[in-house]
Amino acid sequence: MTTATLPPPRRNGLLMLALVAGLLALPFAIAAGLYVGGWKPARTIAHGHLLDPPLELPASGLRSADGQPLPTATLQGKWLFILRLDGPCRADCAARIDEMRRLQVSLNKDMGRLRRVVLTPRTDAPGLAEVGRSQPDLLILAAPDNWLGKAERSSLHIVDPLGRRVMDYPTEVTAKDMRADLERLLKFAWTG
Repeated sequence: MTTATLPPPRRNGLLMLALVAGLLALPFAIAAGLYVGGWKPARTIAHGHLLDPPLELPASGLRSADGQPLPTATLQGKWLFILRLDGPCRADCAARIDEMRRLQVSLNKDMGRLRRVVLTPRTDAPGLAEVGRSQPDLLILAAPDNWLGKAERSSLHIVDPLGRRVMDYPTEVTAKDMRADLERLLKFAWTG
């Protein structure tokens, strides 16, 4: 019996494995390079002004309608949709608060993750009592002027469950655009 000589082992299998592993690692290497290099897209899809870095808000300073300090646990763990007022609540303010309520309800299953808040220097401002009676789940709180930091008056703000202001909305942003941002935030948020 003669023994046939076997062909030498082929290296094509190892080369193919190295090529596949390299192709799989390439996107991660590119992403790491962009991250380390500090690259950011020129335009984002947020309709409001995204704060980078988010602004840490004080843990105290808010007062309820009866003048008592608000317990910090009342606002923790929820996304806050805040309207900042600088005077009486007239028709445009009442319409904005109603728009906030409709936005919250339109979030459907995520509406419980969001809490609507009106911050004002005085909780007894004209017009707020009527709005408070018609929307009992709305929190009307007295806040010092600097509680939100430097922010535009009579504007909307989003605060994350960790107590950081993450987004501001000027008055000209539509409810549809705010809803798109809120849906995106709640979809990808790990907290609240």
